[in-house]
Amino acid sequence: MAGKPFTSETSVIVCDLQGTVQKYEADAEALFGWTREEVLGKMNVGSFHVPRNVPTLVPRLLRQASVDGKFEEEVTLMRKDGSTFQAVLSVYPVIRDGKQVGFMGRTRPVGPPTAVPVGRLWFQALRAPFLIASIVPVLVGALAAWQIRSAFDLPFFLLCLVGTAFIHLGANMANDAWDFRSGNDANVHHLNPFAGGGRVLIRGVLNPKTHLAVALTFLGLGSLIGIWLVTQVGWPLLWIGIFGVAVAYSYVGPPLRLAHRGLGEIAVGLEFGPVTVLGTYFVLARAFDPAAIVLSITLGLLVAGILWINEVPDIPADSAVGKRTLVVRLGVPRATTVFGGIIGAAYLVLVLGVVFAGLTPWALLALLGIPLAWKPVQGLQRAGADPHALIPSNAGMIMATLATGVLLLIGLAIPALVR
Repeated sequence: MAGKPFTSETSVIVCDLQGTVQKYEADAEALFGWTREEVLGKMNVGSFHVPRNVPTLVPRLLRQASVDGKFEEEVTLMRKDGSTFQAVLSVYPVIRDGKQVGFMGRTRPVGPPTAVPVGRLWFQALRAPFLIASIVPVLVGALAAWQIRSAFDLPFFLLCLVGTAFIHLGANMANDAWDFRSGNDANVHHLNPFAGGGRVLIRGVLNPKTHLAVALTFLGLGSLIGIWLVTQVGWPLLWIGIFGVAVAYSYVGPPLRLAHRGLGEIAVGLEFGPVTVLGTYFVLARAFDPAAIVLSITLGLLVAGILWINEVPDIPADSAVGKRTLVVRLGVPRATTVFGGIIGAAYLVLVLGVVFAGLTPWALLALLGIPLAWKPVQGLQRAGADPHALIPSNAGMIMATLATGVLLLIGLAIPALVR
């Protein structure tokens, strides 16, 4: 940790009941690396913990402190630069006028911090787990081409998969780059891991210009793959690709800033539904069939649903920087109603596709995903705008989309295999 001050003294941090830091005293700055200006009234105490411990350790220690009057345990904590250290953490309830108003934590380090994990931070910047939102549509588009048109080409399929992944990774990083520059990241005070973006740049380790350059490189590589495929399969793919890349960059990127104009949710639904599914389908089948269009709409709605519920915890941060998403514009009660409509429409479209568009009835296996998809709707109804109470519903929406995608793949594979 050359050049980074560290201390063996105890730090004192006081937060309110929501976890927002109110006092940041003793050697807290030297211990955690964040300045008072960055922390007071802005950061949540969970930011000092390793992310994987936030959903489990943080609620447990706060609950134990409230019930027993004290929590004390050796834990792993995190500095601003991403390095970690072992410390004895003692947490006490703060009582005022006979009522608990917050918590006070004392941190005593028992060892030096680790090296700054630059590589891990770069990987975190990719937000790779969210690739599920693009991989599943590519797989569905490819299997639909095989089931409907008996068309499949392994090299072309792999190029679709890699190209789509590059565009998605580039979009993830570009969106984080522009949110960092707009001040959006600095206004995110919650610790919901499914919302608020990657929040890697605020740690000051990665160079913002390099980060944006990597994002644009991913978008460029994905575009090059798309251009080559256009030369092989025809011009219709070009217009799909241009729209897809434009949306990937412009979700929050200037000058369009689609999310700021209330168009982000629609754009994302089109990106991960019709653009990805039909783009893959056209590469392999050289056609656009009604059944494939139906499949693309269903997946687009479900991915839009992931974004929709993930935007709810970010309403205060988005509003603060003029990012007026549809969720911000509607407010939580009406956004909850619309969310239910999005989920219902995703599955209704499948039924209509079987009845009117020649979609195989086996695709109705995906309806088994309805109970999973409806739980996040109920969770949003109960939790409202509480970012931490929403965590199970955010995770549940991702799992429901994955499960529905897998069921669609099974439904498409059955008639393809038995014909």
